[in-house]
Amino acid sequence: MLGSDNYCVVLAGGFGTRLWPLSRKGMPKQFLDFNNNGHTLLKETVERMRRIFPEENIIVSTNLDFYEDVCRQLPDLNPLQVLREPVMKGTAPSILLASYHIHDINPNANILFVPSDLVIIDEKPYVNVIERGMSFVRDNNFILTVGIRPTRPETRFGYIQIDEQKADGIYSVRTFTEKPEESFAKVFVDSGEFYWNSGILMWNASAFIDIAKACLPEMVAQFNRIYDNKHSRDERRSILYSVYEAFPRISMDYGILEKTDKVCMAIGDFCFNDIESWDLLYDYCAKDDEGNVLGMYNYQVYNCKNSMFLCNKEKKLVVIDDLSDFLVVDTDDVLVICRRNNETDFKRYINDAMIKYGEKYS
Repeated sequence: MLGSDNYCVVLAGGFGTRLWPLSRKGMPKQFLDFNNNGHTLLKETVERMRRIFPEENIIVSTNLDFYEDVCRQLPDLNPLQVLREPVMKGTAPSILLASYHIHDINPNANILFVPSDLVIIDEKPYVNVIERGMSFVRDNNFILTVGIRPTRPETRFGYIQIDEQKADGIYSVRTFTEKPEESFAKVFVDSGEFYWNSGILMWNASAFIDIAKACLPEMVAQFNRIYDNKHSRDERRSILYSVYEAFPRISMDYGILEKTDKVCMAIGDFCFNDIESWDLLYDYCAKDDEGNVLGMYNYQVYNCKNSMFLCNKEKKLVVIDDLSDFLVVDTDDVLVICRRNNETDFKRYINDAMIKYGEKYS
């Protein structure tokens, strides 16, 4: 267990359409129970953090729309530990908000930021890299990322290129690359210099605010105004709501990480799954002896292999015969039946639905 100066922020405010129609704007993937075992991705992440950080030092960062969902899924967490972003403006403003919030509580704080939808396979090396990383940022004024040694030329992950060694297993960062084409991904993997970007970040709160000031000076000036000591909590909330709307929508990568040379990367020797696609979700989910994911309440499945069947209706009986390598997703308002390995076609399904029906099925 890490000491009282160490905090964890679980980022649970985003939404995406890559797992549409299961993951929606009103109920994104971090709140879903894919294995029907009572454990959502958010709940699994917070439980993992409880084994590393003091309970009171765990913060869940989300937005106003998802506040009640977070509180309902984490009833043991103090509601004051759920930080609400007024408007979704990208990861840079939300991470700055959490950093200022914690710095206001403890100026000596070291902070870990973790996505709420990462699946961690090997917890012991995962804990090890976090403990080493938090020790590093305590003593060094750097942003620290965690990179995973690639096992294949994956095009669905971002990549980090390392430079010179700073400490044992920790290197300065040369470049960040977002989800490359397959030809580039092969070059990256063969070079030995590139690692998968896990999305995990660590820093000392005071050091990070100084780094951010050089990259996003106007935004940092507004946060300094909000967290001026002369303001009460209610006054801060009022100022935050008034200025947050005017913030640009900007990612942490583009707003800060790509603009500073104060970034290092720790090598994480653990297996992880960033569930960004149906194939990656298939890898995560429990399967029967025939390789089928059976995410249904009542079902009869015959002569099926390597398929994924998901239905969120408790009273419906699902009968499926003679389907191999298929994806069947049945929600309250959308039914999708298609081949499982068709990420390109799936994007077309989503785009066509938006063109034809607008936001009705988003």
